[in-house]
Amino acid sequence: MRAKLRSILPLLLAIYIIVDTVLKAKNIELCSSTGCELAGELLKFNSTYLNYLGIAGALFLVILSLIKSKMAETLYVVVAVAMVAFETLLITSQLNLNPEVCKFCLGVYSFLLLILLNANIRVFIYTIPTIASIFVAFSILSIPKNKKLVTQNGLYLIASKTCPHCKKTKAFLNKEGIKYKTIKAEDTNAFYFAKSLDITKIPIAIEKKDDSYKVLVGDKKIIEHYSKKAPKEEQQTKEPTEPTQSQNQFQPKLNLSGDEGCTYNPIEEPSCESEDNSTGK
Repeated sequence: MRAKLRSILPLLLAIYIIVDTVLKAKNIELCSSTGCELAGELLKFNSTYLNYLGIAGALFLVILSLIKSKMAETLYVVVAVAMVAFETLLITSQLNLNPEVCKFCLGVYSFLLLILLNANIRVFIYTIPTIASIFVAFSILSIPKNKKLVTQNGLYLIASKTCPHCKKTKAFLNKEGIKYKTIKAEDTNAFYFAKSLDITKIPIAIEKKDDSYKVLVGDKKIIEHYSKKAPKEEQQTKEPTEPTQSQNQFQPKLNLSGDEGCTYNPIEEPSCESEDNSTGK
C-alpha cells in the first residue's frame, strides 16, 4: 500500500494544483487570503509560476516512484524534503505578514507532509525540528505586519518612552490641549514608514486630514508648528486648493528638516543629541 501511495499522493497533489491553476486563469481564486496575496506581491515573478513549480515537483515525484532503484528512492525523499521546506517558508511568511490561514496552501502543505511521511517515517521525524525552527525564526524576526498606522483624521506621534525629545513634545501637546495618538517607536511598521522617507530621528508627527498628510520631524519643528504662531504661518504658506500640473493634491506635505530628536532605532535605546531638552514624565 505504501508503494502505491508513493505514486498516488503526488499525483493527487499535481491534480489539486492544476485545478487551482485552471480556476485562477478564470479569475476564481482558491488561494485568496490576505497573507497569501501579500506574500505573492513579494515574489519577483507572477505567483502562478509557483503553481507550475509545484506541478512539476509533484509529477517528478510520480516519475521517481515508478523507478525501481535505490537512487530513485533516495532522490524521492530528498525532493519531498525540499518541497516541504519550501512550502514551510511560504506558509510562515504568509502568517507573519497577515495572521490568516490560506486553505489552499494548507492543502498543499498537508499533501507534502503526507508524501514525506509515507516515503520515510524516520526522515519525516528528523524534518520536524527543521520545520519548527523555520516557524520560530520567522516569529522572532521584526517583519512589518499588514496593519494601518494612520486610519482617521487627526494627529499621530511616533515616539519612545525613553526619548527626552519625545517627552518634551508630548508635554507641549498636553499643555496646549492638542489631541494626538501615540504610535510606539518600537512598532516595526512605524520604523519602516520612517525609513521609507529617510527619516532617522524621533519624535515624528503625522497629521492626517482626509487625503492630505503632513509630516514633521523633531521636537523643535513640531512645537513651532503647533504653537500659537502656527496658524499665521500656515496662512502665509497655505498651498492652493486647486492642484497645478506639477502638484498632486494628494501628495503628502513633508517637513523633514527637524534636527531636535533622538536617533530612531526600534531595537536599541534612542541615541539623543543632548539631554537639555528632556522634560515631562
